Amino acid sequence: MRLSSPAAKSFYAILILASSLFATPPVRATEYGLGDYLLGYSLPMAGYTPPPGIYFSDTFYLYEGSANANIKFPIGRNIDAGVSYNFLFNIVQTTWVTDVKLLGGSLGFAALIPFGGEQTSASLSFSGPLGVPRQLGRTASIDALGDSAFAAFLGWEAGEHHWNATLTGFAPTGYYSSTALAFTGLHRPGLDLKAGYTFLSLQTGIEASAAVGVTVNAINTTTDYQSGAELHVEGALNEHLPFGLAAGVGGYYYQQITPDGGSGDRIGAFRGRVAAIGPLLSYTFKAGDQELTLSGKWFHEFDVAHRVQGNAVFASLTFRI
Repeated sequence: MRLSSPAAKSFYAILILASSLFATPPVRATEYGLGDYLLGYSLPMAGYTPPPGIYFSDTFYLYEGSANANIKFPIGRNIDAGVSYNFLFNIVQTTWVTDVKLLGGSLGFAALIPFGGEQTSASLSFSGPLGVPRQLGRTASIDALGDSAFAAFLGWEAGEHHWNATLTGFAPTGYYSSTALAFTGLHRPGLDLKAGYTFLSLQTGIEASAAVGVTVNAINTTTDYQSGAELHVEGALNEHLPFGLAAGVGGYYYQQITPDGGSGDRIGAFRGRVAAIGPLLSYTFKAGDQELTLSGKWFHEFDVAHRVQGNAVFASLTFRI
């Protein structure tokens, strides 16, 4: 067995079992060009469920992305041309894998609370009198609680094959105002259903993982904007070495599959699309009797339509309580 320990494997599972937990990551279309599901958070080990126990993860998440003035975004009750987002959040997640078996799988629950800061800049370029170029811009920032998320999941395994199913609900607990440019919540509840699979060789340490899910959004009752349903696909190839180090590559693809709507929609279907790829790295070590895992991930986005384009960075500390 090439994996360093069960705790090392459990680290990855923590990032998976509530992988759809988190709100306002700037990596989607829909209203504000954002969605509730945090792409890339579930990687690697997207289908693995750890042994029964309670697990804790603390993740710092940084995203910087922008779209030029040729793309209009629905931002609250206004339509702004050209926008950039800067997110820095601390994401606290607790996962409980129970001893209960349901449909042959292990039953578990997870909760995630994000807190951090967000800065939004919006600009409009136009030609003034005598054809002189003009630009209007606004910038605002806020530090507050983000939208919370809660998940229930079932996990199965058969030898080197692992798979799970996760149902996540998003609660609009973040700061939101339709007249404010900066925000930490989207003011719309949502549900995400996701299935994950992992092949993990106990001899070579090679891992291949994939996950696919759909997020369904409720209407934003303040702006009367109905965001469409969102399909997300994630995958990773990873090598787990016997001395605690793991390295590989991961990526995601996102496609909005139904159009936006509601009386507050003044843009149209506004279907978004994005793809991303980047490196994965983690290291498991002991501090006294406690085994800890540090990890880092970076995703660079490309093939973008109707949303911001940028880079996402994750840095996590994970352990079993």
